Amino acid sequence: MQAPFSMAILPFTLAFAPLPSVKRTKSATKRTGNPVGMREPRGALHSLLRDIAALRLGRPQSDETSINTDNSITLASGRTLSKATLFWVLHLGGWFVLGATFWPLNAAREGAVAAVFDILLWVVSAATVTLAFRYVLRRARSARLSLRSLAVLVLALSFFGAAIWYEISHALNAASLVGIMRIPDLAPFFGKFAAETAADPWLIPPFNYWSFFTCTLLTWCSAYIGINSMLELEIEHARAVRALKLADSARLRALQSQLNPHFLFNALNGIATLVREGEPTRAAGMVDTLGDFLRATLQKLDTPEIPVSEELAFVEQYLRIQRLRFGSYFRSSVEADPETHDALVPTLILQPLVENAVRHGVLARAQGGTLSVSIRRCDEVLVITVEDDGPGLGDSGAHPYGVGLKNSAERLAALYGDDAHLSVGPRPYGRGFAVIAFLPFRKAPAMPAVPARVAIAV
Repeated sequence: MQAPFSMAILPFTLAFAPLPSVKRTKSATKRTGNPVGMREPRGALHSLLRDIAALRLGRPQSDETSINTDNSITLASGRTLSKATLFWVLHLGGWFVLGATFWPLNAAREGAVAAVFDILLWVVSAATVTLAFRYVLRRARSARLSLRSLAVLVLALSFFGAAIWYEISHALNAASLVGIMRIPDLAPFFGKFAAETAADPWLIPPFNYWSFFTCTLLTWCSAYIGINSMLELEIEHARAVRALKLADSARLRALQSQLNPHFLFNALNGIATLVREGEPTRAAGMVDTLGDFLRATLQKLDTPEIPVSEELAFVEQYLRIQRLRFGSYFRSSVEADPETHDALVPTLILQPLVENAVRHGVLARAQGGTLSVSIRRCDEVLVITVEDDGPGLGDSGAHPYGVGLKNSAERLAALYGDDAHLSVGPRPYGRGFAVIAFLPFRKAPAMPAVPARVAIAV
């Protein structure tokens, strides 16, 4: 009567048995003149046996990859979750809930006290069997079994594990009842339960028990594999989010490395000009403002987004440098609606747009010109406009696009995808050039509101 169980255990014994060692000799690697034809066995059975062999203890994988077995995982939200704690909470909590669900049915048939005892032993035996399942399934996931082989493994575990679960539960019930029935005060509560236990067969579980236990274990295996797959997907998502953040930070650094040399050259050239013209006060003020500007940009270098109010501070410092350099030839104004001050924008998105307008618009005219910046909200879109009254595109149609415009457009696409874009062209009224950035309106948390509309003229 024990043959079915021996046959059930035999495949797993073979799967986990160590492979025989092979003694290498010189003849094993000796070249011969006759080529030997190698034919790889094919078929579903061979594939299944190969996958089962991959579960053997201590066998490394061919690609040297393995499942992450760290005790904690970091989700995309940044929260750290202990895998061991999550398993034990779900494992013990799930069996407890299942036992509590079936307790009223057993209580109506066996009595409340006997039902509690019966369910307790039933849950303990089930939790023990599934702990062994956990070890086998972890080895299966580490071996990267195919979906077909994993399905066959789960079905085999559920089918034969149901018989083992029944035997353990029945043995615990019988052994416990031997002592309980000797206690006169408890014997009346366990009479019916003891009679049912004595009537149950020992070797082969009844069909209703076997089918129910098989379905329950199949559900447990499916939930275990499904939850682990979800966690792996969440881990990959967290890695992708971190990669995107690193990529955006690297792109911001690249933008800084491309813009700063040109900006510093112009600023230092302006300082040298002021010194040669005998304007030490203006030169000193320009040096101080330049230092503050560079210090502020370095502090925000690793921050992908900042509020509009902080971005306006960068623009104000940059415009102050230009005013100290060019005096009355350079006129500018910045207007921002109060509700946009706590909206998030990419760090240093305005400075290259303003610098492009200063270089190709304002300074392109001998008499100088005017630069205007406006930030407003249009429904759920933040609209940033940078305009100048310079020559614009001109008759030749040449595009005065610099590195700043190109990188700004790429940063908007990287941060917001299709939800943001950059529009360039002539101003809708008068001569000049306009750059308009459209991006999603999102507020930064805990930002103080500005009571009135702000207009800055420098």
